[in-house]
Amino acid sequence: MNIFIIFICKIIQFFLTMFGKGSSFPGKAAYRINKHILSYFKLPEKAIFVTGTTGKSSVSHMLSEIYRKDGMVVANNEKGSNLIFGVISTLIANSRINGQIKADAVVLEIDERSIKYALQYIKPTYLIITNLSRDQLARNGHYDLVFKEINDYIKEETCLVLNGDDPTTMMFSLNKKNKILFFGLKKTLLSLKDTSSVLDTAYCPICNRKLEFKYFHYGNLGNYECNHCDFKRPKIKYEASMIDINNYMIGNDKIKLKNSAIYNIYNILACYTVAVDSKIAVKNVVEHINNMNLDFKRTTNFEYDKINGEILLSKNETPISYNQSIDYVVGNNSKKTIALGFLNVSGRYSKKDLSWLYDIDFEKLNNKSIEKIILVGPFALNLLLRLKYGGIDPSRVIICEDYHEIIDFLIKETKTKIYCLFYFDLEKKFKKEIVSKGGKIW
Repeated sequence: MNIFIIFICKIIQFFLTMFGKGSSFPGKAAYRINKHILSYFKLPEKAIFVTGTTGKSSVSHMLSEIYRKDGMVVANNEKGSNLIFGVISTLIANSRINGQIKADAVVLEIDERSIKYALQYIKPTYLIITNLSRDQLARNGHYDLVFKEINDYIKEETCLVLNGDDPTTMMFSLNKKNKILFFGLKKTLLSLKDTSSVLDTAYCPICNRKLEFKYFHYGNLGNYECNHCDFKRPKIKYEASMIDINNYMIGNDKIKLKNSAIYNIYNILACYTVAVDSKIAVKNVVEHINNMNLDFKRTTNFEYDKINGEILLSKNETPISYNQSIDYVVGNNSKKTIALGFLNVSGRYSKKDLSWLYDIDFEKLNNKSIEKIILVGPFALNLLLRLKYGGIDPSRVIICEDYHEIIDFLIKETKTKIYCLFYFDLEKKFKKEIVSKGGKIW
């Protein structure tokens, strides 16, 4: 029966590919016929699942490239959906009809709400959990619910790869007999004694007492401990130290960042941890990372009529992601203009809950290097209200509700570099507008 399902779905995939369609439909069809179809696939020794609120795409793509550069064939859902139907479609595309995967390694990015379905049937060699925080409240509810969904399906045979600087992901190690690998970052010159962010895990998950933080890198990440029990930042096996914002050391090896945003070193650490533990020579891992021409997906450069800018994909409803964009922009001390905006509150549902705006550190935009702030799209006035609560002088703010007009605003209103913090919808349309008016993007 399963052979027939895989055979038919491969034919469907073939025709969809012919017409340029990348679709999760084959996986959906296979699941509808047999809900246990995932148990049919025979994965190679190197089977890695990547999940979490942010960083899934970057980590899965980077780790896949490390394996490929080391001469391996890799099955990865980079072009497909990270929901369960997309995962099944990826496995169908990379398997024989007997379910045997035709690859040396499988690296799958899986949505944090979908991974429980995969873990029911597959015991991956490694499970990388990048982080877990408030995200899409209308869909996910509280992140504690998501934590429980993942935690309940983790099998002992799977090695957990966790960010030891994050007390939330550290919780996955509690009461586990699994092999656990922690990665983390030493205190840097940019580390803070206090944070303005709303902490996701401010209290000890064991005794419920308030956690003490020695320092913060950003958000919830830093060096933490409970003074009443044993819960604290664990012993880190793979730890990075900062040389400067573009260069880090892991052990005795220098790692160069293509993008100075600090979250990138965590993505690299997750990949480094799995690659080294899965027996790739350290010197090869370092070489592959440093020579990798990565598209981090979150950043795009553009030029239009002598104005240079950078688009930072900033996810609605995900404060930790949005705050990283703000930190990146504010960290550059040169004069600048910032554009903020989105066309839809969510890419998944029609609800217009804007409460997440008040979990974002817009107060940091009270910075002398920021000359003007342009608010773009139908929610520009909502953003203006949030900025007023953040103490931003309204005279510095320009409203541009029609995104088509922002190209003209770039010329009329600023001669400095512009940083655009846009959601997926506005990012896509803005890129199209730039190109249609003769600008360049890269």
